[in-house]
Amino acid sequence: MSRHQLKVGLLGCGTVGRGLVELVARSQSLVRQRTGVELAITRILVRDLTKFRPGVDCSLLTTEPETVLNNGCDLVVELVGGIEPARTFIRQSLERGKHVVTANKALLALEGFSLMRTAEKRKVRLGFEGSVCGGIPIIRALRNGLVGNKIQKISGILNGTCNYILTRMAEEGTEFTDALRAAQAKGFAEADPTLDIDGHDAAQKLKILAELAFNAPVPPDAISLEGIRCITAADVKATRELGYVIKHVAVAEMLDGALSLCAEPVLLASSHQLAGVRDENNAVLIYGDAVGEMLFSGKGAGPLPSASAVLSDMIDIACHQGGFSVTQSDTVAAAVRDYPSPHYFRFDVGDPSAIGRITAILERHGIGVTRAAAVWSKNGSAHHQVRVLTDAARRSAVGPALQALDSNGAVSGHLVLRIAD
Repeated sequence: MSRHQLKVGLLGCGTVGRGLVELVARSQSLVRQRTGVELAITRILVRDLTKFRPGVDCSLLTTEPETVLNNGCDLVVELVGGIEPARTFIRQSLERGKHVVTANKALLALEGFSLMRTAEKRKVRLGFEGSVCGGIPIIRALRNGLVGNKIQKISGILNGTCNYILTRMAEEGTEFTDALRAAQAKGFAEADPTLDIDGHDAAQKLKILAELAFNAPVPPDAISLEGIRCITAADVKATRELGYVIKHVAVAEMLDGALSLCAEPVLLASSHQLAGVRDENNAVLIYGDAVGEMLFSGKGAGPLPSASAVLSDMIDIACHQGGFSVTQSDTVAAAVRDYPSPHYFRFDVGDPSAIGRITAILERHGIGVTRAAAVWSKNGSAHHQVRVLTDAARRSAVGPALQALDSNGAVSGHLVLRIAD
């Protein structure tokens, strides 16, 4: 097998960057044996030269970006994160005719399509497998493996933090705040977990997947977004008794020529393929016109899974250096998903006898009630609840019904979860 050396400039040596250095070192002979590629990291950009980084050659470190970009490297790996200076680094590298690999989901969600066009114009490759679902090869599946398919729908658990929290709530009966603290203790959630638990991380990843699957830029405000802060252990227990599990699911689906996108907590039947995805794992269901339904699942986060995805892009570029064509330029039309779905409602009430008024108002707005139950609290009247399972109802009917309930004074708070198919 012929040998080919790939000189790599690494921007950033944080958690994933150190994971990449470790993985390159320990898999060097295996990569050489399987592909003929000889990997060589030429320089590494860091902020602090004095910081101890086990396993990293200190002689490669620099605080000067130009030292990395102009050190004769063939490929630049961007792992500094954030928008700037990462965007500038990537654009400079592409314009200079260098291939780029990044795991920067925030930047790709903001202008990934533009960066892909720049790479196409300069006849180089932009790899970003590590930006979505860690070590799961979902980007490569959309770019290559399913290139002959017209994608109809993508549905997945894209955020490991949300999934870990909901798993702990389901399996241990813990409340949201306790499950969040456990996720932070294990490194699955940041000190400020807003990006994860409010759904923004999943929405960024969904935008990246949707732009690849449907070959067009997606408007930044096109994704309907909801997090998991309002879900309680009682909700998880109640829905489990009904045969469902609560998961945070992101969906992109083409409906009548327009793309519907949402990232929200939903109820899944316990038999659903995504229902059994536990802890920090991710999973993606892709529906193609030729292959039908395909499930991809695995570790969605962590230094080595993400580093594995980055390394796979590096090797792919070394072996197949041709560019990836981006043909469509028009922004895809976005639509609000409004086809009928059953719903689960949890209403906080001062008096459980409000169940009659609640069901009457729902049915007055065309929302049929399948099951309704009043739940007396053991901790005072402020925590009584009415739980309702509905027939299929449109989102456009749910909003006015909730407004009517608020105006009526029958409820003091509510949670609404769609039952997904």
